[in-house]
Amino acid sequence: MHTISSLKLLLSLSLASLISSAHADSLHDLQQALKKFEQNSPFSAQVTASVKNQNKEGDDHNIKEGLAQFAVEQNPAGLHIRYSPELLSNIDRETEAKKQNPQASTPTTEAMNRFNYSEISILLNPVRDIGDDLSKAQLVKEEHVTYNGKSARLLHLQIPLENLSEEERKNLKKYRTDLQFWIDENGTPLASRSTGKGSGRFALVIGFEFHFDVEKTYITQGNRLLVAKLSSTSGSSGAGMDTNEAITASLKLLN
Repeated sequence: MHTISSLKLLLSLSLASLISSAHADSLHDLQQALKKFEQNSPFSAQVTASVKNQNKEGDDHNIKEGLAQFAVEQNPAGLHIRYSPELLSNIDRETEAKKQNPQASTPTTEAMNRFNYSEISILLNPVRDIGDDLSKAQLVKEEHVTYNGKSARLLHLQIPLENLSEEERKNLKKYRTDLQFWIDENGTPLASRSTGKGSGRFALVIGFEFHFDVEKTYITQGNRLLVAKLSSTSGSSGAGMDTNEAITASLKLLN
């Protein structure tokens, strides 16, 4: 009886070890795939971006929306962002309208102000952002799934509060992010989703809460990884204010 029990325990431990090893291999495949990309490789693309921001403070409810389209190109001379004559004319008209009426709608200006280089770089350098997430995340489980009709692996990870940097943890009391990465047989990212929420307190008296949900799909161009589609919703509340924002962006290669 003891021999049988010992054998069962050994088999159970071996199976758990194999499962853990398989999960680690998938995560390793993703990490190794990221190393193969050269994020300064040339490309040319058109970006379409929209933003909707809702800000509520007391009885005031302010909504700002914007939509813009522009071109980005990476070449040996650097990164170039090109605004069409039509887009520039729209911004000029909105600027003049704002002078006449402070409440005038400025959708193009709103989009361009919100979608600055920092936001654009999310589309252009996902290797950086994925690597940053993986450096803080803990692997939870893996699934074998189908993505766009092809075999893929789905990694589930979590980032707990204690894995954030000291600066990121500042003022936070609660925090958790759940990550999902769909990868192909070689470990190349196909898509991802990041959902998170947290709460904290500023100056010991002002409480706040926040949440976010970010979805991305990826494409490759030569040795470069890019975000083809981005969908982001986020919200925060505290000190009598309630803010919600939705951003969508798509990147279409031109060559």
